[in-house]
Amino acid sequence: MRSSVLLRDDVGKRDWVDFVKGAAIILIVAYHVALFLTSIGMDAAGIGRARLVLDLFPMPAFFLISGMFQTRVGSWSFADLWRRRLRQYLYLYVLWSIIRFVFYLVAPNVRSDGAGDSAQDPLALLLILVWPISSYWFIYALFLFTLVVWLFRKAPPAVLLIISGVLSTLSASGVLDTDNSGFNRMLEYLFFFVVGAYAHKRVYGAVERMRPWKAVAVCVAFAVTIGATFVVPGLLRVPGYELIAQVLVVAAGFALASYLVRLAPLKWVSYVGQRTLNIYLVHIFIISLLVALVSLIPGIERPLPDRGLSAIFLLTAVVVALSILLTRYLTRVSWLFVYPFRPRTARAVPADEALGSTRPKTDGDEGITR
Repeated sequence: MRSSVLLRDDVGKRDWVDFVKGAAIILIVAYHVALFLTSIGMDAAGIGRARLVLDLFPMPAFFLISGMFQTRVGSWSFADLWRRRLRQYLYLYVLWSIIRFVFYLVAPNVRSDGAGDSAQDPLALLLILVWPISSYWFIYALFLFTLVVWLFRKAPPAVLLIISGVLSTLSASGVLDTDNSGFNRMLEYLFFFVVGAYAHKRVYGAVERMRPWKAVAVCVAFAVTIGATFVVPGLLRVPGYELIAQVLVVAAGFALASYLVRLAPLKWVSYVGQRTLNIYLVHIFIISLLVALVSLIPGIERPLPDRGLSAIFLLTAVVVALSILLTRYLTRVSWLFVYPFRPRTARAVPADEALGSTRPKTDGDEGITR
């Protein structure tokens, strides 16, 4: 393929992974921006329903990709599993939960849903391993999911696929409710991690063999699903509907990514995708401070056509850019991102490596430190 203004000539066959991750983290930031804007009264102009749609793709996509990079754990001893995966996940989860606790002690609390109050609760901080309510539940989920796949390493793949599929169906529809948002979401998304771990070759093959007509077909299914969900949000409470919707949306997202990654004007999406963990760790703090400033604008809560969605788009772009800029300096403090208590000769395995960044790593660059 010749290089041009529109097409890239440097795209590898699996570079679509970074594109998916970039799109997913942008949607996660947008979802959290919508949550914060709702808290200051801007629940108009489609924000509420936009949140429902924004929630369908990013986490299933992230967990499926994360699972695709855990395929070797079944051959490891527990000592290897702990050293190469688990301790890094646990370290990041605990460390950044503490940072979040300290942040909310001093920063303005604009959340009206109780999340800000619980973040300031020292008891909640002490219980993060048994009652995960931190926004960093995703990292704890990687810890638990990786451990689950390892524990089932000698069982036929169908066993864990069926168990996780049933749990996802029941949890997503609200039939199974643990009264803990972190555990509920883990039950909902375990299925995608397991699919990634067991069917990574099939996923890669399906995307790499994607023909235009197949991409169009899954995108049409995606559009119909999104449209139905936006018009009738109650469909998400029907057992099995959300899982089907998530599978269709992820399939469409992967199909689109395999083509869109070739477009030069969208190269920045892959750039963002190579820094997903950095953005994930700090974006909540930036959103909180920016929305606190927005809340000071007189009359901001008055509904105006399209103002809510415009605010989501604008703040999302600003938050992503500031997150990348901030972590460019924060990553110089390596212990914020990499487990520090290890022999000097040991290789650190940061959490972002398990999210599957496809860019080459250089000395001192383990996937999250740029």
